[in-house]
Parts: sequence; structure tokens; C-alpha cells
Amino acid sequence: MNPSAYTRTFTNRTSQHGLSLIELMISITIGLLILSALATLFVNQSKTRTELDKSNRLIDNGRYALEVLSEDLRLAGFYGERNLVAAGVINDPCTTTPADPSVTEMRDALGLHVAGYDASGVGVAIASPPCGLTTTPLATANLKNGSDILVLRRADTTAIPAASVSGTHHYIQLSNCKYDVATSVISKTASDFNLRQHPCNSTSALPAANVRRFFVQTYFVSPNNIAGDGIPTLKLKELDPAGTGVFIITPLVEGIEYLQVDYGIDGDNNADGVMDDINGDSVVSAGDTDGVADSYVTACATAVCWSNIVSVRLWIIARNIETTAGYTNTNTYTLGLAGTFGPFNDSYKRHVYTQIVRLVNPSSRRETP
Repeated sequence: MNPSAYTRTFTNRTSQHGLSLIELMISITIGLLILSALATLFVNQSKTRTELDKSNRLIDNGRYALEVLSEDLRLAGFYGERNLVAAGVINDPCTTTPADPSVTEMRDALGLHVAGYDASGVGVAIASPPCGLTTTPLATANLKNGSDILVLRRADTTAIPAASVSGTHHYIQLSNCKYDVATSVISKTASDFNLRQHPCNSTSALPAANVRRFFVQTYFVSPNNIAGDGIPTLKLKELDPAGTGVFIITPLVEGIEYLQVDYGIDGDNNADGVMDDINGDSVVSAGDTDGVADSYVTACATAVCWSNIVSVRLWIIARNIETTAGYTNTNTYTLGLAGTFGPFNDSYKRHVYTQIVRLVNPSSRRETP
């Protein structure tokens, strides 16, 4: 017998090639488990990334809204070189009906560098909103209940010659000459601007006072960005931004659900809207003001009260645009003097943003050197 032949035969019989059916099924099962784990990891990472993106947008929207409001508030009451002493007249901030360019409702309200309309709590409607704002569903000027309206008045920081008036925007000119009959002009016509500045005399038309573009800005929150989309949005109704001579609404920041404003009064230490004897001299006068808020109120009832506002405390609730699956918002949110908002018991995540803004122009005029 040939030993080598026997060995080859035995070896060929005991060697194995490929996989058995059981081994193949085990391998497939292990592969499916790994694939399932990877798929689960991918889905979880996608959800986490989506929620992170929502949170980033929430933060960006809230901070940007505060930045927009704060920037304009710091310029409120700026009209150039002259200091307005009259308190002004409370009227609809969106009027454009001048019979005489120096005697208009816009001019009469110049002393109201800031004004507001208060919604006292969540779901509460403003009784008589200005500027044609309405709670009518789906309207472009739809106003969200529970949100305040903030009105600012100011002039552009850049002066132009009267001859450069475009005729498409409103401009303001303030007199600093004792011989001028009118104290101010608001108009779109270049020939209307004939006021002068110091030094002046009774015969010369020079030196001409500066002319600046005039701004009236009304901030409010609408329940929709585009009618019916359900996205709460901070909007601005502004005097002729497009040069058409009318007020136009512009959406600014999506996801802003509520705006509440507290107003800091200089010279009123008990928040009743009436000037008090702060310095103890038994006389209520300008000496009781120092440019620093002594109390905060949700609104003023008189023009004198509004003229003494020197700071503003902003409160904003920013809300995600999309819902979060499996999440229920049971949080409550404190918005200053307006109190607590929520719980909303929905699937939207929210965050409160707040900031105190000093009104530089009216407060600086009251500072004691």
C-alpha cells in the first residue's frame, strides 16, 4: 500500500471549502444587527443635528430681535442740534395728513420720542391699536394678542442740504433761530425747508438749518409672517421706507412670539406716571430729573409721562418655527411687569430674552455736569 496515496485521500475527505448554511445565516444576522445599529445611530444623530439647528435659529432670532430694537431705541429722540422741550401730543403715530408742513400731527408728536400700547398679559388684546393694526385673522397687519406695540420717532444722523430733499421721503428741519416763526417743518418738498440756525438775523435767509430724514417706526408682533403661515414674526411699520410717502409693513424676525416693554420714568419714584419731588426741595421741577429711571411702568397715560421716559426694558419670547416630536412645553416665562406667560402645553421650544436700553438722547439732556 502506498502511504502517500492514503494520506492524500484522507486529507481530501476532511478538508472544508466555503460556508455552511448555518454559518451563512449567522453572518447575515450579525451584519443586520450592525447595520441596524448604524442606522439607529444615524437617525439619532440626524435628530440631534436638527434640534441643534432649531436651537441655533432660536438663539439667533432672539438676539437679533433685541439688537434691532436696541439700535433704534438708542437713536430715539434724536432730531439734530436742537433740544425739544415740549412734551408733545399723543396721536396715531401713522398719520400723514399735513395741512401745513410745519403744523402736522407728526410734528406735534415730536416730543414723544418713544411711546407704546400695552397688552397686559398673554392673550390680552390692545383695546385701540394704532396704525391700522388689527386682530383680524390672516390680515397682513394682524396683531398678536398679548404683545405690546412700540413706537419710536427720530431723525437721521446724517444731515443734508434742503436742495437735496428727494421728494419721496419725509424730512424734518428744526429752527434754532429766534426770528423764525415756525419751530419745525416736516415735509417732502424742498421749498418748504426755510428755517435757520444760530447765528441768524431778521433779514437773511442764512444760515439754513440742517435737514434730516424723519423716521416713525412702529414695532409689533404678528401671528403670521405671511398671512396664514402661523409663524409669529416681529414686524415694523415704518414711514416711507421705499420712498412712497406712506407707512409700509416689513417682516423683520421670524419666531418672535411675544414682545413686552417696560418704560423707565425719570422723576417718578412711585410708578404712577406723575412727576415727584425727588430731590426734597418741595418743588416738582426739572431739578428732580437726572436722566436715570426712578421707576418702570407698562405704559403712560399722558404726553408728559411719555416725555420723561429715559430707558426701556425689553422682554421677548422667541419660539422655534417647527415643533419638536415628543416634547411638551410646560414651562412658564416671566416678562417683566406683564407677569407670567405659559405654560403653553405644545411642542414648541421657547426662550426668554431681556435687555435694558438707555435712551441716550433724552436721558443725556437731563444729566447734571
